[in-house]
Amino acid sequence: MSEAPSPSSQNRLISLRLGLILAVAFSVIASACCFIVSETEHALILRFGKPVRILSAPGLYFRLPMPVEQIVRVDRRLQHADIRLSETLTRDQRNVIVPMFFTWRVADPLLFYTSVRELKQAYIKLDALVTSARNSVLGRHDFTALLMSENQKSPLEKLENEMQALAAGDAAKQLGIELISTGITQIQLPEANTESVFRRMRAERKREATQYRAEGRAKTAQMKAETDKEATRMTADAKRQAEEMRGKAEAEASAIYAAAHGQDPQFYKFLRELQSLRTVVDKNTTVILDTSIAPFHWLKATEPGAVAKGSATPMPTPAPAALDPTP
Repeated sequence: MSEAPSPSSQNRLISLRLGLILAVAFSVIASACCFIVSETEHALILRFGKPVRILSAPGLYFRLPMPVEQIVRVDRRLQHADIRLSETLTRDQRNVIVPMFFTWRVADPLLFYTSVRELKQAYIKLDALVTSARNSVLGRHDFTALLMSENQKSPLEKLENEMQALAAGDAAKQLGIELISTGITQIQLPEANTESVFRRMRAERKREATQYRAEGRAKTAQMKAETDKEATRMTADAKRQAEEMRGKAEAEASAIYAAAHGQDPQFYKFLRELQSLRTVVDKNTTVILDTSIAPFHWLKATEPGAVAKGSATPMPTPAPAALDPTP
């Protein structure tokens, strides 16, 4: 026969079983009362379905076990979505299709939970708000406000800011959502309006080209007038300086001539007569004259000093001679 366990062994076994039961019970209670809030989410504590606490800081928290308190987790990360494609009208009654995107995050988890409860419903409501803001803003601007000319700042940034400002207020008040940004991805036109838009764009470019040409011609005329004015002034200054220099040179020449005349009057007279002869007669001139008249008597003189030593009248000749200085 086997021996019965001793009382001490039975006590240790009972204690071990009791400790194991208590550990399991503590783990169950801890898992039911403790929870962790991640840095990517908000946590709402609902007591019998009524919100009592909002937890946004990450960490370990305690709550009463279900069904007394329940945890609702709300994603706090940045969200991105696109609105549905639809046509809208500009102020000048042009149909356009303007797809847009928007980014947002939950700012007030309690208002978000009471108004939409989940992200899918938030997408639907935000789509309606952004679409309404887009239609309202585009309805206040002409179609040309959507077009960007060369070397000009894009007008779309201003329109996007207006749309965001218009939709952000309603999103925050009605949904507890912070609308971070809105943007236009592209501008599409219905096929029926494409040709008319192209015609208008061509007319606009033609008008700008005509304006640029007119401004260029005006600038050219202005520059030419300024250049002509400057050239006239410079020519007048040059002429004035030339006349001054010519006057000084003639005065100096006259002084030199006077000094030379004073030193040898006969030689001076001889040079002046030769100058007169050179001025009157060129190689294509035929002159019939009396060689007894100065300065043409030099054409007749054959010996140096023949006339200079005689009287003022050169040697007589029986008849006028024909002069042809052509060599």
